Amino acid sequence: MMFVEVLYPPGALTADQRHVLGDRLVTDVMQAGDSGAPEAVIDAGRSLCHVLFRETTDWYTAGHALAPGTPPPYLIRVTVPENWRAEMGPHLVKAFTKVLADIDQQPSRLYDEPACWIHVLGLPDGVAGTMGRPLGEADLVRIITKPHRDAPRSPSDLPPGTGLDPTCGMTVPFEHADATLDYDGTRYAFCNSGCYDVFVEDHQIAVPHPQ
Repeated sequence: MMFVEVLYPPGALTADQRHVLGDRLVTDVMQAGDSGAPEAVIDAGRSLCHVLFRETTDWYTAGHALAPGTPPPYLIRVTVPENWRAEMGPHLVKAFTKVLADIDQQPSRLYDEPACWIHVLGLPDGVAGTMGRPLGEADLVRIITKPHRDAPRSPSDLPPGTGLDPTCGMTVPFEHADATLDYDGTRYAFCNSGCYDVFVEDHQIAVPHPQ
């Protein structure tokens, strides 16, 4: 789940630029890459991401209204589950800055001056919801990973030194795994604690902490 709000002065973004941002602020962040994650899981994750544009009536900097012709400032406010914020924050700042720079008329200024601020905000479990009920991190992980859990990949034929995350389907190097677990004769590698917790809970495994 990721809600992205893009705030900008009147007329600073054209319809075409908003279209590019609306697409890339999600797709540039959520890519399968070489992880081996099923495309259906990537699509399910993207379906929980929303981008909203807000053209502000007034924008003041240093106590003064922006002068006509001033290169526009931007504010991107991103809301994610609290448990994801620390890990996602640095990546979102870099990725979103690059996307904005690619559509701005003076891209270098986004790296040379504070022309764009990106706020990554965290929502604690249970304070947001949909479908008539509050949702926590485990609920979101289940929604996103349902395509893989309904038709899981085989853990065989993986590259040496890697394991399958049985929750989301990613191929995870054991040395970089957030957690590993031996279950039913197979050693699994989990990309994050959320996937680990869902697997342990769904299989009723009596393992109190990742090992």
